[in-house]
Amino acid sequence: MKLHLLYPVVAILLFCVAADARADEINISAARVPLNYENHAQRQIGRLEYRGGLSLGSSDARFGGLSSLLVSADGKQMLAASDRGSWFSAKLLYDEAGDLNGIASTHLAPITGPDGKALSGRYRDAEALAQGADGAILIAFEQHHRILRFQPPDRLDAHWLAGEIPERLSAPAELAEFNSNAAMEGLAVLEGDGLLILSEGLDNERAGKPAWLLRRDQDDIRFEYKRAARFRPTGATRLPDGNILTLERRYTLIGGVAALLRIVPEASIRNGAVLDGPEIARLAPPLTVDNMEGIAVRRDGAGRTLVYLVSDDNFSVLQRTLLLMFELKPEAD
Repeated sequence: MKLHLLYPVVAILLFCVAADARADEINISAARVPLNYENHAQRQIGRLEYRGGLSLGSSDARFGGLSSLLVSADGKQMLAASDRGSWFSAKLLYDEAGDLNGIASTHLAPITGPDGKALSGRYRDAEALAQGADGAILIAFEQHHRILRFQPPDRLDAHWLAGEIPERLSAPAELAEFNSNAAMEGLAVLEGDGLLILSEGLDNERAGKPAWLLRRDQDDIRFEYKRAARFRPTGATRLPDGNILTLERRYTLIGGVAALLRIVPEASIRNGAVLDGPEIARLAPPLTVDNMEGIAVRRDGAGRTLVYLVSDDNFSVLQRTLLLMFELKPEAD
């Protein structure tokens, strides 16, 4: 009898802890930025057409460190996770041409763990987001490497996620051997609900970075992702055609700051493979770029593929939180 009574007690305790979590509205400044600071007329880089961008800032010390990104199918809402354990959500605003030109209804909320408590310390370093076919939110963490799954929200909103209690999913056992800051960086849900994981890996000199495809009731597929020299993979998302759009960033004294995007064929994923694909765009000064880490894709009503990028400012006054939007153009004949 006592054993049975324990379950409602635990449920009540978790409810009370979760009920304390809430989303706070915060003031965010959003300044429009050009693609090229030296040539404001430039709108094209590789296969990407610039469709607007913002430099975000706030006097609230909790804002920053955005390392992952989701955008709703209608483009009206964004959700990001910070590496200090917060959800950040905002309504996206567009001009008459459909270019990104502002944000509104900006909120922060603590990310909660399976125990119903706000994540803290080394447990809060969120690095990647993905959304399942059922709408569930998947989030990967560094330092204590793990993946959490949140029930499908009504919308991508910190209000909804505040206090929600996730379940922990299994992750590749190999991650236990990785350095605290060299594990999962990109998540993407592929066709059939397979979960793609890109990592920074153990060996900084090795071109191929460990990657996995986790499949329900099937063995994991282990392969490598070939990154560009001095770049590291930081994000991935599934394109409407089923292929994978990946984001890599460079932030080094020798090479400077840059980001590149490439398209990897989903069909190339198999055990022992080295995934590679054509580079479709590279951002480097004088183009607007920072420590780009988050990527999201949606298709609009006209069938255009829109790509969103967000940068992680590491809570540093020397870096910026950028939110950029591009249109992916068809491959030239």
